[in-house]
Amino acid sequence: MAEQQEHSNNKDEHAVAVAHGSVPVNDENDADFSLSDRSTRELNQAISNIDNGVNVSVSAQTSKPRRNVSYADITSSNTTISGYSNTSNTNSDSNSTIFTRNNKRKMKPRTSQTDSVPSNASGGSGIRPSSLWARMGQESSLWETVSDLNNDDYDERGEKKICCTTSTRCVNCTQSIGPWLRSTLKTAISTPSIILTCLVLFISLVVCGALIIYGFETAESDSRKQKAVSVAELTDFFFVQVLEKAFSPLFTIAQFVKELPEFHMLDVMVGDRNDLFSQVGAPLLAGKEDSHRNLTNLFQSEYGQTIQKKFDRIAAGIKANSGLGKSLVSIQLAPKGVLTNIYPMINCKDFADIGQPCLDNTGAWGLDLMHDSFSQNTAFETVVAEEAQAVIVGPLNLIQGTNAFIGQLPINFDDEEDEERMHQNHSMVVDGVEYHEKHSMVVDGVDYPCWGFASVLLNWQRLKEESNIYKDFGAERMQFKLTRTDVTPSGQETVVTIAVSSNSHLIANDNITLALNAGNNGWVIAVGYDDGFNPNYKAWAYPILICSAFAFTILMMLVLVSKTQHERLLLNLMPARAIRKLRMGQTVVERYSMVTIFFSDIVGYTNMSSEMTPIEVMTMLNSLYSKLDLLAKKHDVFKVETIGDAYIAVAGAPNKCSGPRAAEKMTLFALDALQTVKDFHTEDGARIAIRAGLASGPAVAGVVGSSLPKYTLFGDTVNFAARMEQTSEKMKLQISPVTHRMLLDAPNYHFEREERRGEDGEMGVMIKGKGRQYTYWVTTASEGVHEKDSLLPTAGSNLQLMGNMDEDNINAREQTTDVNVEQVVAQDGQV
Repeated sequence: MAEQQEHSNNKDEHAVAVAHGSVPVNDENDADFSLSDRSTRELNQAISNIDNGVNVSVSAQTSKPRRNVSYADITSSNTTISGYSNTSNTNSDSNSTIFTRNNKRKMKPRTSQTDSVPSNASGGSGIRPSSLWARMGQESSLWETVSDLNNDDYDERGEKKICCTTSTRCVNCTQSIGPWLRSTLKTAISTPSIILTCLVLFISLVVCGALIIYGFETAESDSRKQKAVSVAELTDFFFVQVLEKAFSPLFTIAQFVKELPEFHMLDVMVGDRNDLFSQVGAPLLAGKEDSHRNLTNLFQSEYGQTIQKKFDRIAAGIKANSGLGKSLVSIQLAPKGVLTNIYPMINCKDFADIGQPCLDNTGAWGLDLMHDSFSQNTAFETVVAEEAQAVIVGPLNLIQGTNAFIGQLPINFDDEEDEERMHQNHSMVVDGVEYHEKHSMVVDGVDYPCWGFASVLLNWQRLKEESNIYKDFGAERMQFKLTRTDVTPSGQETVVTIAVSSNSHLIANDNITLALNAGNNGWVIAVGYDDGFNPNYKAWAYPILICSAFAFTILMMLVLVSKTQHERLLLNLMPARAIRKLRMGQTVVERYSMVTIFFSDIVGYTNMSSEMTPIEVMTMLNSLYSKLDLLAKKHDVFKVETIGDAYIAVAGAPNKCSGPRAAEKMTLFALDALQTVKDFHTEDGARIAIRAGLASGPAVAGVVGSSLPKYTLFGDTVNFAARMEQTSEKMKLQISPVTHRMLLDAPNYHFEREERRGEDGEMGVMIKGKGRQYTYWVTTASEGVHEKDSLLPTAGSNLQLMGNMDEDNINAREQTTDVNVEQVVAQDGQV
């Protein structure tokens, strides 16, 4: 019985190896056909010679004589190749068909060893029809039918092509973007930490960016305002300088009047219309009695002509040396506030180059400023002003028809000087009329010792051009509006615009105002930019900020998704504890006192794989084992790996738990796996069956190697679990004695078990290296605490829990149970 079981195990292991293509297939006489190192070298040399057109032979280390193999025998289309079918399975039903395929490629009948095979022209002998190499060479079209394995970027030799067409590259790119995008979005949505991190990052970027933009906007606004103030102050400085220069001719005229005796009696001769001497003064001008005095008689006299000539000569010199150039268009004297002397009377020279008409002062001659409604306020202000304090107003629209500044300076005589002159009896007779020197002007009932005042006119148009106010503001893309405030006799204030830029309406609501020092009537300038002081960052900065923040957030999300996917992939390959140790460069070695290991494989996998294309086999295994992976996650067991059709899992490691709890979880997983396989079918309706086995005991887990590291289990328990699967039966779950004992103490479930007995009724099964072991079938599980049964052998029986093992098996058991960490790689039970 033991020999038969051993032979069955050897045949089953050999079938699995054939399915993976790791050893050659036996011929009809079951003679071993294995290539030694020497044979491998000869085969490589033969292939090299075949490429050069040389017929060679390959010798194999077998029990049969050497056979010659010709390249023509392999490649000839007339060669008959037979398939190989291995249906040996000790515990499976050999008469039943496990895997069926309808309307698929049928297995070719096995050709007898004596069948003749045509030889090539060079006389080479035929090859065995059952040879694995010949079968794979003949069925090369099998791979060509799998379109998914084609790769246009590589040639037939597997080398990367030098060039690739744009259309092909675009198609491949388009086909890969969809799955990548779906995977990325799925990972991001299923991971709240990624969404939260990206949301916080996006808000932070937008807020920080907005603050930075606001800072730049504020700084730019302050800079613009400062620039506007600077240009306005330069304008103010220019006009202040001009008006200060205007004080010089006024002061000079006043000094001449005081120093030249001829001018002392002029105010007395003009007279004041309100005093008793008005009858001897200049009469009122007919038709303009309210505003003008008739000076014709006075200036037709010898005195008047002398005064006029002297004044013209003095005024011409003052104008030429004033430094005001053509801006100073008129110098005037106004004794008693009446304009008596004007230079020049008609001025065309100063207006010819700016396209303005001549300044004709004829209509202003004899104007009584003290009684003219337009000039009265300025005249009163001048009379009451302190000496050497000029009054400058304007620009005003004068009766001469021009827009000009008016500058006036009072000419005062001290009271002591007047008394001295009166004691000296200063008087003058003109046209038989005697005039006594008395300097006095009355304003609001107050008598001021004022002779009159000197006056100058400054051309406002000329001053604006010389100030470059339009150029300076235009160069900075600024608009301005210059105004003055006039006070009417009734005390009402009127704001008058005296200079304005072309687009001043743009700064109606966004400007700064600055009070200028020029003028005595409240000059104010409003300055602003075409687009305002606040730069229009909202039009482009904020959209760029939002787009940049979104793009950076997407990039961060891609990084986080990639990191998460990488971590999940690593966690699917090995426990988090092992990953941390590997990252720190440590060796991963973990001991577990009690784990339960699951092994399973597909019954009839060899026949199945021979009738299916590789991609079909892979698709089928992936579909099945993906379901088992979900079960592993459900029952909190760790999937170790899959080797071909074998599925390996463990409970109690790497997440430690008690031995009964680990056995319970692993058994529940195994029962669900059997049910899943029972319900599973391939795309063409075919069904499969598996064998499953469990074993419990100590084990060592670790990661071996640095290249392609893999979390692996070591120990005798691993080997025992593999034997439990190999000796199991179709769609049954076999458990070891220790697992059976653990299930008796399962905390949450009760498991129905059956003793395994052979055809002769003998309990247990022979296990390679362990002898007879008393194993059990697990059929069902139910929730709830159960009563302990008597399926476990008693101490009084001749049966032992771990089986009857001879001395050699006992020594082997002791060697494999006490695992040495330094010999982890060399263990017989390595997965």
